[in-house]
Amino acid sequence: MLIIIAGGLLVVGVIYRQVGGPEGARYWMAKHALGNIEKRLNSAERRPDGIPEKRIVTSFQRIREAIDNRQINLISLYTVMKDYQTAFNMKKPSTPEVQEFLRKLEGTIREDTGAEK
Repeated sequence: MLIIIAGGLLVVGVIYRQVGGPEGARYWMAKHALGNIEKRLNSAERRPDGIPEKRIVTSFQRIREAIDNRQINLISLYTVMKDYQTAFNMKKPSTPEVQEFLRKLEGTIREDTGAEK
């Protein structure tokens, strides 16, 4: 039993180190949450007809790259994602609502390459 627990802790430790410790884990979680929202928004029954699939994919890819390069304001990103989930958990967003969401999402990208503000 102790060997199994020790092995599990070792695996968790290695994964935690691979994502970059506490700061890396925050960025990894943001990227994971973003992927879930993208998948849901881009599904045929959730995406408005006025928004091409390519527009969504391109926007989310820019955000993922900003996360990878640590050029994202995580607090703003989480706020935008939470607002989207709260507003559209039970209903399909309209074309203008998705356009506004994508604009806000891209607004979380920072131009500087320094640490998060």
